[in-house]
This record gives sequence, C-alpha cells and structure tokens, in this order.
Amino acid sequence: MQLNSVDQPVLKQTTRPRWSTRELLTAAVLAMAFAALLVPFTYLYAAVLSLGILARSALTGLFFMPAAFAAYTLRKPGAVIFVSLVSGLAAIPFTPYGLLVLGIGALTGAIGEAACWLVTRYRHFSLWRVVLMSFATGLVEFLLVLFSLRVSQIEPPMLVAAIVLSVIGFVVVGIVARFLADAVARTGALNNTALGREREKRV
Repeated sequence: MQLNSVDQPVLKQTTRPRWSTRELLTAAVLAMAFAALLVPFTYLYAAVLSLGILARSALTGLFFMPAAFAAYTLRKPGAVIFVSLVSGLAAIPFTPYGLLVLGIGALTGAIGEAACWLVTRYRHFSLWRVVLMSFATGLVEFLLVLFSLRVSQIEPPMLVAAIVLSVIGFVVVGIVARFLADAVARTGALNNTALGREREKRV
C-alpha cells in the first residue's frame, strides 16, 4: 500500500473478469447460433442410437461444440456453461429430446467450465491446452453417464472402446471449434471478444 499526495491510502486494485454488456450479447448470439446446430445434431444422434454404445459414444462430442467455441472465443468465467445452457434451452422445441437437450447442455457446460478453468485459467489457449481441456471433458462426462448405460451388461472391451471413442470425439470437436473460431475471427465478427482482442494485438 502506498500514500498519495494527501496521505490517503492507495489500495492495489485487483483485476476481476467482469462481463460487459457487449460480451453478454455476444455470448447470447453465439448460443443462438449453436442452438441451430444442435437441432440436426440431436436428430443424427437419435438416428444412430439403435446402432449401439459405440455409435452413441462417437457422436456425443458433437454437443461439446458450443462449450468449446465459447471457451476459446470468450475466455470468461461462466461463458462455457452460459452458452451451453442457452443453446440447449433454445433448441428444446425443435428436437426429439425436449428437456433432455437442456440437461445435456447443463452437464457438458458444467464439466467444460471446470476443465477450462483447470487447464487454461481462461488465458492460455494453445492447441495442446484445447486438446487437454476437451479430453478431460469427454472423459469425465462419459464416466458420469455410465449409470445410464447398464455397465454390467457391457463387455469390458466394448466399454473401453466406447470411452476411447467418446474422448476422441470430444478432442476432435474441440480442435474443430478452435479452428472455426479462428476462421470467424479473421472476418472481424469476433472483434468484441477476447479472441478478437488477442488477434488485434498480434497485428
């Protein structure tokens, strides 16, 4: 602590990741855009359910797209779960799963938010960190939903293969989301986000 010219204490300010109105609106727009993508994702997911656990596991990562894009683009605490929830909520009337889509969004968003904080601290988004964040989200989410898969009826090799496919799916989606965000940022559409500001500093 230092004293100024009138001997008043000057407290060191701490930087807090506050949301601006513009960032909140951007997050809402992203959520609406990904809600439009979730609708065909849910129909595709419903179409392959009869093919078994491997097909289901391979496609589960598709629902991670809003979370991964929000994490890399906005880089704000709460961004991942906000975009995941709002996109799931907006997609409810147009999918065959109804409220289940919101549940998937809540689960994926919560796990993705935790993974984003642990791996990136909302600041460091190199490719390998995005891969690690996606890997952790896919693994934890699969383990949390095991109770709904009747694990006792699944052969161990099949279960291991399902875990591997699920994790790979999340990692692929995370990488695609990163490159997609970079491509959109180059158009100037994301200038109001943390990713856009980072790109401006590089130029």
